[in-house]
Amino acid sequence: MNDPNNEKTSPATDPFVEALIDTVAGHRTSADLTDDERDLIAAIAEWAPGLPGALAELDAERDQSGPAPVRIDDPIAQMLGLVEDPAVLINGRQLAAIRKSVGLTVGDLAQRLNKRGWNVTTNTVFSWERDKLNPPPAIINAVAEILSADADSMLTAITRPAHTLDVLFDDAIIAAFLDEWSRESNVPVERLAEHSKRLLATAGKRNATSATPQTLLAILQHLKNLPNFQDPA
Repeated sequence: MNDPNNEKTSPATDPFVEALIDTVAGHRTSADLTDDERDLIAAIAEWAPGLPGALAELDAERDQSGPAPVRIDDPIAQMLGLVEDPAVLINGRQLAAIRKSVGLTVGDLAQRLNKRGWNVTTNTVFSWERDKLNPPPAIINAVAEILSADADSMLTAITRPAHTLDVLFDDAIIAAFLDEWSRESNVPVERLAEHSKRLLATAGKRNATSATPQTLLAILQHLKNLPNFQDPA
C-alpha cells in the first residue's frame, strides 16, 4: 500500500525540480532542499521572471536565422527556376503515370524530395498530380531525376509565351549591356554571352522560360559583379 506522505520523493516530484518549477512560475517554494540547492534556487530566482521573454527572443532569432523565403519577383530566383514559371507547366496525369511506373507512392516521392532539401509534403505532390499546383522548374527537374525521366515528358504543352536563352540574349537591351561589359573588361562579347548562357542553363537545367529581358539584365548585372567572372576561361 502506498504511503501518501511519500509522494514527493518520487522522481516525478523531486523536491528540487518542484522548487525550480515554483520559482520559474513566480511562487515561493516550501520544498525540503539542501543549503546548496537553496542557494541555486535563489540565484535562479533573480533572472527567472525574464525567462519567458528571453525564450521568445531566442525563438525569434532562430526563425530569422533560417533561410530567407524565395521572393517570386527575385530575378535570380526566376532564372534559376526556384519560383513557378508559367512557361514550364507540369502535366499532373503524366507525372502520376511515371511515378507509378517506377513503383513510388506519392509519399515516397515527397520524402525523396525532402532529402534533397525541398520542403514538399504528400499533399503538395497530390496537388501537382491533380493540376492544382505547379511546382517551380527546379523542383520539376529534381522530380525528373528521382523518377529517372526526361523533365520534358512531365510537362504540358506551353500555352503562354516562352523564350529560349538564345532569344533573350539577342534582345537589344541585353546586347547593349554585353557591349558595355565587354569594353570595360576587355573580354569579347561572345565569351561573356556564352559563359553566362552556360551558367544559367546549367543552374536552371532548362532552356524555355517566361523570363523577360529585364529579368535577364538583372541577372547579368549580378554576374558582372562576381569575382573572376569577367575573365571566363
